[in-house]
Amino acid sequence: MNNPDDSAGRSENDRSRSRRRNDRRKRNRRNRPQQERPLGPDCAVCGKPIRDISAAMADPSGEKPVHFDCIVKQLSETENLGSQEKIAYLGSGNFGVVRSLNNRKFEIVKKIPYEENLESRSEWRMNMRLDIPEK
Repeated sequence: MNNPDDSAGRSENDRSRSRRRNDRRKRNRRNRPQQERPLGPDCAVCGKPIRDISAAMADPSGEKPVHFDCIVKQLSETENLGSQEKIAYLGSGNFGVVRSLNNRKFEIVKKIPYEENLESRSEWRMNMRLDIPEK
C-alpha cells in the first residue's frame, strides 16, 4: 500500500502534477515580498482603522466612516431582538429587524433608516476614490 509519508522521499517526477504545482505556489508565495496595505481612517464606533473602505458607511451624525459590522452590532444592541430575529441590511441606507420564518422566507418586522448625508461628499470618500488605480 502507498503510504502518504513516502512522497517525501520521492523525486519531483514521481509526485503528482497537482502536488508539484502546489509546491511551486507555496515556494513563490514565500519568496514574494509582503505588500503593505494602506490603512484607512478610523471607525467612529470602535476606533480601529478601516481596511476595506469600500464596505464602510458614513455616520449619520457626522462625516466619519463606520465599519458595516459596527453598525449592525450597534443596532442589534439597541433593538430588542427575539429568538428568530436579527438585523439585516435592506438596501438604500436602510437596516431592518427581520424574523426568519423558515430557511428561505423571512419577514421584515421593523425598518431602521440609517441615512448618510448624500448631498455633501465626505473627504474620506474622496480619498478612497483617489486610491483606486486607473487602468
